[in-house]
Amino acid sequence: MSQNRIQWIAAIVDRKKGEAAAEIFREMGAEVLTVIRGHGTASSRIMDCLGLDEPEKEIVAGIAGPGAAPDLFNALKSRLNFSRPGKGIAFAVPLSGVSAAISGRLDLQAPAPKSNTAPNHPKEDSAMSNPTAYELIAAVIDDGLSNTVMDAARLAGCRGGTLVKARETGGAASRTLFGLTMAEEREILFILVPSADKKTVMNAISQTILRETGEHGTVFSMPVDAVAGLVPEEAAQ
Repeated sequence: MSQNRIQWIAAIVDRKKGEAAAEIFREMGAEVLTVIRGHGTASSRIMDCLGLDEPEKEIVAGIAGPGAAPDLFNALKSRLNFSRPGKGIAFAVPLSGVSAAISGRLDLQAPAPKSNTAPNHPKEDSAMSNPTAYELIAAVIDDGLSNTVMDAARLAGCRGGTLVKARETGGAASRTLFGLTMAEEREILFILVPSADKKTVMNAISQTILRETGEHGTVFSMPVDAVAGLVPEEAAQ
């Protein structure tokens, strides 16, 4: 894991555990941005294998300064039992920059500016120069399509994901009801996969969305610097 860049860190925990995770974030110096309600998508067989009995989830999202993730992950493991199957998952995604307000709260020390250049800011390494073991896939899908998409993702090698509710903002997707503008409901599916499986899973999701809706889906991936709480594949079989 790179130690010299700011990271967006997310922890996925059972419902009502979000505040406890957020407190650990704060104690470890991370800036908590939000706690989002989500829903687990692992099949009943996988949930049994992983020891998951609560599909309702909370996603704690925050920003941490360079080098903060290891201590934060260790605290999650020791205090929320992330080292045990099914207790939670956390991951860190590299960021290319943050606002001055966040930088100040993280007490970051920016490098001295070079002559004739703008001040330096932490930058994301290219995927080619910084290979990662895991990637975070995000897919924006129509409300109610999650089961079909997840079935396709599982056939491509994925074990489960987390859903959050969303909606369109303006545009042709909006409709009018009793004089009020109503936005179309959407869901965002987040899946953490080994980098080697990324293309296969993304293709499966995209093809399923196209087949079911006749439209190309919005699917993208992000590099992950580090993870905590994942169970090795062989332990889930």
